[in-house]
Amino acid sequence: MFSNRLQNFVRAAVVRAVRALGPRNVSPNVLTVIGLAITLASAVLIALDQLLIAGVVLLVAGSFDLLDGAVARVTGKVHRYGAFLDSTADRYGEGATYLGLLYLFLVREHQVVQPFLIAAALAGSFLVSYVRARAQSLGFSCDGGWFARPERVVLTAIGLVTGQLTIVLWILAVLTNVTAGQRVLTVWRQYRAQLHQPGPGGDAPEARPPESDRPGADPPRVGRSGSKPKLPEPHGL
Repeated sequence: MFSNRLQNFVRAAVVRAVRALGPRNVSPNVLTVIGLAITLASAVLIALDQLLIAGVVLLVAGSFDLLDGAVARVTGKVHRYGAFLDSTADRYGEGATYLGLLYLFLVREHQVVQPFLIAAALAGSFLVSYVRARAQSLGFSCDGGWFARPERVVLTAIGLVTGQLTIVLWILAVLTNVTAGQRVLTVWRQYRAQLHQPGPGGDAPEARPPESDRPGADPPRVGRSGSKPKLPEPHGL
């Protein structure tokens, strides 16, 4: 839901700040782990019903998502393992946040509706990330959608600070799954476009097997009686 222009502006501002501070000896992976630890602390605060503090801590943890990437670009430490660790830490942090919410509503407040909303929001959040990862592994581009991770973190923090968690959970339960559907539709459109582009990159339809090789087809006839036709006998020998 945040525009790409806004996200690029924020990332560029963080990169300029990191370049000005010059943290040459800081590992991006260490920042990723620190961000995960702060997210886990926020989840514990949620479970303890300390919602205002939890919201602020969650926003601080979210800032590390920008910081580790900026440090990696400034220091030239952009590696595949760093991207893998960052994505894994994001999934653990998001799962911990929802578990904290589940404990709050199910154990402390004995609510009925909110736990189902949390389950739907968690499933949708994980599907958004899975669809993107699976699509990229197959050669598709799969970004965008209304509720990627930055939107989910900011909205959850707003719900914690304002105390309007039930409204926020309704929004997350619906729009995270809508976002997963948007990404599936994006991949489907790319696939359909590839079908109309013949060549090595296209995805040509499968050739139909010969009629005799299809399941249920009758065996080829070789003669009226089912035996091979006899060849005429040679004459004059």
